[in-house]
Amino acid sequence: MKKMRKYIAVLLAMCMVGFCFVTPAAAVTDYSSAGYSSSEKIGHTFYQFVDKLITLLGKVINMFMPGFNWTGKIPTANAYTPPAGYKGERVFDKGVYEKSRWSMGFADASLLTGLDVTSGDYYMAGTMEAMEGRTPTAVVDDQTVNTYAISDGVSGTVVHVVLDGYGIARGDVIAIRDRLADFAAKNDIISLNVSVLHQHSCIDTLGLSAPLLPALLKNPGAVLFTGADSNALSGKNETFMNNLFNVVERTVKEAVSNMMGGSIYYGSVDISDYIHDKREPIVFDGNIHRLRFVPDNESAPEIWVCEAGMHCVSFGAGPDVITSDFPYYLKQYIKDKVGADVVFVEGAELAITADYSKVSYDDSEAVNKLIAMGRAIGDRLLSIENEELLPPVLNVKHQEMFVDADNEILILAMREGLVNSIAVRDGLGYKVATEIGYMELGNKVGVLLAPGEVAPEILWGGATSSDASWNGESWDYPALADVCGAETLICFGLCNDQIGYIICDNDVRSYLTENEEIVAASTTSASTLAESFITLINSVK
Repeated sequence: MKKMRKYIAVLLAMCMVGFCFVTPAAAVTDYSSAGYSSSEKIGHTFYQFVDKLITLLGKVINMFMPGFNWTGKIPTANAYTPPAGYKGERVFDKGVYEKSRWSMGFADASLLTGLDVTSGDYYMAGTMEAMEGRTPTAVVDDQTVNTYAISDGVSGTVVHVVLDGYGIARGDVIAIRDRLADFAAKNDIISLNVSVLHQHSCIDTLGLSAPLLPALLKNPGAVLFTGADSNALSGKNETFMNNLFNVVERTVKEAVSNMMGGSIYYGSVDISDYIHDKREPIVFDGNIHRLRFVPDNESAPEIWVCEAGMHCVSFGAGPDVITSDFPYYLKQYIKDKVGADVVFVEGAELAITADYSKVSYDDSEAVNKLIAMGRAIGDRLLSIENEELLPPVLNVKHQEMFVDADNEILILAMREGLVNSIAVRDGLGYKVATEIGYMELGNKVGVLLAPGEVAPEILWGGATSSDASWNGESWDYPALADVCGAETLICFGLCNDQIGYIICDNDVRSYLTENEEIVAASTTSASTLAESFITLINSVK
């Protein structure tokens, strides 16, 4: 029986050769126009049929190919025990109490200090590589972590860690939380969040940048012959990740230690001319939002938490140089201009990127455009005048949700040890156990804590209509901005997990025609997110 299993594994590995070369390819056909001709609809049907064949092949492979998460490590849904974590508050406060007072603290650090990152031992993130992973050849600026802690003096402390990187899986977020569990308990931390800025030009912190074919040949063999997870080929470097955990732990403790009293102001400014949405429906938030903390101590620097939805892919999706892209230069520019510590947070970005056609720069060096974009957005932030003072009311709640994982490519990556996702077995399939959260400041500004790259129309409306959708169905959920009841809803994307693109169920297209579908964990993640968010909001009203 063991020999038969090995023969099956070899056969399936050979099948995976074709699987690897088909699915990571970039999408080439644009079928996003509103309304489709009869010939286009026939094309859609053909592509959907091919997708089903790919899914069927993947399902068979995932049923039989040995994986580090094949048996024993992925529990059934009934046997699953949620990880100890942060649930936030059961009831949201509406008023200001006698002890209510804003306080914030900030800390930052490099993730590269002390590491020889051009040694060839580290993979670059940003693309799925079939045969060879990309290793960095140079460092343009830095790969960093920015951490802030915030409290209203009543509800406890919320900590938010923002990493320069492509993504981080929930399993690694849980590892960070576990390391800080005692510290969190002693310091009344009720919410500890880790998000990334989704740069395609940083060292991999997710795992998908490993050369896929070698990984899918080596890792099953390691399972069969050694059974050791340490023999898995992954895009993540163990030394880098251990350093990341240590640096994150240090910045969390420093940010909490640095907390001081002050006031928080909210403002926003239009930067839509620097934003390009390449996928219909064309829906995006054209503003960059700013939470500006002004310390009571006038000699202390302000802390700005800024959110905008724009992919950080200024060097393209497959560079071999490390850069934290335009956010690095934005933060540096504001620091130089007014001395403020800036945390930039990725918003709802789906297929949205920075538009460099509106900024002037010397193109003799590629980095000049990053500098120009950082300064351009920085100047807009500096122009904000109409701010609103937020009363010291901080609310937050987290909720676990289970996404039907029907993307067999990503399931395979998880099972073979590339991505540290949390999953449960559901019959012959899998569900990814992820989480969402909602934070509210001053009873005015709401924040969706989303575990992936969210389609903006889920938050603000404007989803594809049934006649323009691939499957002829409509999106029948209300805009989340209308559900939460806050005056303004923003999004902290890729937060506490990376489940890929979260696309409205009726707008999911084909692996063969789009980039986004290839790295979306589920075709129903959007409806799961919407339903979970509605449940969460109803639970705290």
